[in-house]
Amino acid sequence: MKKAIAYTSDIILGRTGEVISTSSQKQEIEAYAKANDIEIVGWFEDKMYNEDVMTRTGIQDLLAYEGPCDMVLVERVWSLSRRWPTLEQFYAVLDRKSLKLQSATCMWDCISQMSRRRFDAGLDAVRQPRELVTADEAAPVRMKKPARLHFAKIASKH
Repeated sequence: MKKAIAYTSDIILGRTGEVISTSSQKQEIEAYAKANDIEIVGWFEDKMYNEDVMTRTGIQDLLAYEGPCDMVLVERVWSLSRRWPTLEQFYAVLDRKSLKLQSATCMWDCISQMSRRRFDAGLDAVRQPRELVTADEAAPVRMKKPARLHFAKIASKH
């Protein structure tokens, strides 16, 4: 059984100002963990969203966690940030700790897709620097189809 530490932070949706609460994220994370045989060994949370991820107390506690775990589990990458340069700083620390980031829901925005691609072990060959090749020499990249997709529920004000 894989072990994960989970993280939630209120997510404010841009133009509408709606908030995806930490409690709804926690439900999604728990459901995902149960369906994928993942044991959550620690929970970390920040109530106030702050774009400077590395200064959040919940993130600092998460990164200081010394127990056994294989991944950081979030409901969606947006609980961390929607800016790639900000995420890269956080991901660099995860790399040093040999942790991957796993999202409980499958979002199709650019940041979510870039994050999935970065942590998908099946894409190691894509990440390695390669020499230029001709079209005849090129081999297609085969992406592993997930066994199961889990989409987030859309909350409504009504």
